[in-house]
Amino acid sequence: MFPVDHTDLTIDIIYKHVLQDLTKDKKIKKVSHELMNLEGNEKKVMYVYEILKEYDLIPLILKEDKCSRKSDHYRNLGNALYKQKHLSMAWQHYNLALMYAPLPIFPSYCFVLAIANRSAIFAAWNKHEECIKDIETVFQYDYPDTIRDKLLKRKKICEDALKEKPKSNNQDEDCLGNEIFSFKVPKHERYIDASSKLAVKYTPELGRHVIANEDIEVGEVLVQEDPFVQVLLKSQYSISCAHCFSRKYNLKPCPYCVLVLYCTEDCSANAWEQYHKYECPVGAYLYKANFTKLELLALRTTILAKTGHANSSALFKTLADADSCVNKEDEGCKKVDGKMIYSSKYYSSIHTLATNVSKRDISDIFQKCVSAAVLVHILAVTNFIKTENVEERKQLKSFIADNVLRHLMTAPTNMHGISTNVEIDNGNVEEEYSIASGAYAFLSLINHSCAPNVVRYTKLGTSRTTLFAIRPIKKGSQLFDNYGCFELVRDEEQLNSKFILEVEPSEDIGLQMMHATEYDDVEPKAHHALTDKQTRHAILLSQYKFTCKCEACVYDWPNYLDLPHAKNLPKEVVQMINKHLSDEVITFLQKADKECAMKEFQPLCKLATALEPYVPCKEAANVQEMMKQCLQILAGVLPVKFTKSIDFHIPPPVLPKHSTKFFSGEGARDLAA
Repeated sequence: MFPVDHTDLTIDIIYKHVLQDLTKDKKIKKVSHELMNLEGNEKKVMYVYEILKEYDLIPLILKEDKCSRKSDHYRNLGNALYKQKHLSMAWQHYNLALMYAPLPIFPSYCFVLAIANRSAIFAAWNKHEECIKDIETVFQYDYPDTIRDKLLKRKKICEDALKEKPKSNNQDEDCLGNEIFSFKVPKHERYIDASSKLAVKYTPELGRHVIANEDIEVGEVLVQEDPFVQVLLKSQYSISCAHCFSRKYNLKPCPYCVLVLYCTEDCSANAWEQYHKYECPVGAYLYKANFTKLELLALRTTILAKTGHANSSALFKTLADADSCVNKEDEGCKKVDGKMIYSSKYYSSIHTLATNVSKRDISDIFQKCVSAAVLVHILAVTNFIKTENVEERKQLKSFIADNVLRHLMTAPTNMHGISTNVEIDNGNVEEEYSIASGAYAFLSLINHSCAPNVVRYTKLGTSRTTLFAIRPIKKGSQLFDNYGCFELVRDEEQLNSKFILEVEPSEDIGLQMMHATEYDDVEPKAHHALTDKQTRHAILLSQYKFTCKCEACVYDWPNYLDLPHAKNLPKEVVQMINKHLSDEVITFLQKADKECAMKEFQPLCKLATALEPYVPCKEAANVQEMMKQCLQILAGVLPVKFTKSIDFHIPPPVLPKHSTKFFSGEGARDLAA
């Protein structure tokens, strides 16, 4: 065996090495047998943790400090890109320069220079207010006299441009479509993020699931939910607020680490109190170690579960109450003002999501235990479980081991991707583009269908997700979402690969909207119109642990290209199709025209209702996709410059290794308690 370099231990390398070592020592069967016979998540995780210690596979935790040299390095790269007119790339490099710039009581010169240079990007983009704001920030601090005249001139140009600019209708545009994204009926008393038209039922076969207790019309808002926890994808680190996902331009860095940007002081303060005070010191290792978004979600969920309570006693009471209500009417609920409430606001709803542990094979459980063991070690290094009370420390150790593994199992089947569409350079709206992932308690209760009757959209610049009906839903019928696949497969054959299709057609099927995606993190859909039944079943069985028996699977509905045309349509329906599926409407929607989306959405909903008796047919599929296009436009379309993310390394490879520091790992001694 080759010696292990502890300065470069990614989670993939750790997993690969432990398998090799166990195989070499002929311990695979022994470990598998012992692991499966252990009761409870904590025992499993700590068993694997001891194996990692035995094989010297506990990683050194990288500590990446702010550094003027590294800040200058990224600012100089930004300058070169600016000269080449690669403005989006230059902007991100200036943001990286800000992230690395030391921030003592007064910002360093490299911080001020990065802000000053970033203002030039905003001026070039005609973001006049943002440019002025950055320049005014520079003038608040000590700055080189040599840049004063240039900044004053730039500020004057922007101020003059603002005077000539007609009054903005941004407020009207922001309001456009708000009515479509609003509830038309009261919210549910217990499930406070959902419509009163919904109910949650339980059966042994289906588990918890959501049904309509009244007839639901196409286009109705059924759920509007903020996640308990959300995690930004790495591709967005240099261009988005790490806490609220705002797309504001004047982002400022965390004062301590080199990985996150915030749009306001409130976001910075809230992130710190909720989770960042633990992630901040180890963020560089979390980035470098190549953890997946699901692993990072599991980590942050565990942190938030603790910080969301006043003390450990309150946390342990919540856990005990939640565990006592499993498979009961109040499962996942929390008592608030005398009422039992189910909402992503409260950890109880996330704690009780299905783990599918009984359906997982030993390989899957071992992989997740390896990840959990490393994440538990990282949390211990941050003093997450440090306390003078020995009994409390034991309980916290049990809590993090149990919960990290729990949420590594709940995440693949319950967490949701947060995505948007992209407006490319020619003005057309392109494919779905992933931004983040989140834990939505109510949305997680909705089962899958390859021919769904609901669809969800997230408002751009937020993590709030709204669920719409896209087919009529009769009273007593179940709601069905459409699941994607985004769990990493980590084994010897598929190490560092994702279980995704190589080419994924857009959800905008038909109507000149089918293209191959160029974006890496989009979830492939198990939808009958896009994917054959065999592939859908492989996706669903691998990640979600069930064999689909929806109408599209049972009756073997064809994909989009093979869908039949509806026959004997009434004349008025044909007229509606000709009007609302015209080339003109399609062109406007492809250009992300908000007024067209607002105007066409309700007529398309009526048309979808009229076509429901003819499903499956090409006309109904086309209408459904145009409805989705309208909703995506009204939710917000991302400018293409926000998708040209840069690939940066921690630490920057051009700088000497001796500048890198590591944590002593002393806090991990508490795991032995």
